[in-house]
Amino acid sequence: MSNELERWADARHSLIPSKEERQHSRAVAGLIRETKFHGLKVDAEAALTGRIMERAVDLDNHRRQLANGDPVLDAVLARIEVGFVDKAQGIQRNFGSPFHS
Repeated sequence: MSNELERWADARHSLIPSKEERQHSRAVAGLIRETKFHGLKVDAEAALTGRIMERAVDLDNHRRQLANGDPVLDAVLARIEVGFVDKAQGIQRNFGSPFHS
């Protein structure tokens, strides 16, 4: 597939490129830049999601340690933890990704 894409991208037929060939080359370069940018956005969202999950696990472990088996304290701290998760999900949703849930 890669060779086929390279063949489509390379529209040069002469030593001195025509106006159409130059336009094609500019369009291909723009498409490559756009593809790299969108790939970077996906990678950034994955990194953000991973960080949110890591922090949620850290907070959950910390809540359990602080509650030390006290069900009332655990319930109070769990509400605070859920607030973090809700807020983090809002940040994730508004990060600019088209991957809305």
